[in-house]
Amino acid sequence: MTQLKENKMAIITIEGEEYETNDFTEDQNFMLKEIQTCSQEANRAAYTHKLFDVRGRYMISKLADSLDQVDDSQEEMDV
Repeated sequence: MTQLKENKMAIITIEGEEYETNDFTEDQNFMLKEIQTCSQEANRAAYTHKLFDVRGRYMISKLADSLDQVDDSQEEMDV
């Protein structure tokens, strides 16, 4: 979304059109900052979701293994 040209001027592309951020008004800069914050938070939420999904699957596997061990030990006692 944001690029820097050789003279360090930030260029953003919105719907295929490039805009120089040096020309932005205060309100436009505020909107750009809000867009960047939303994007960062969405990425953070996606990462957190993936992390909890993987952790949940791992714990399900550990629980299933633990339950299998309990079943095996009970079968040995029943003999």
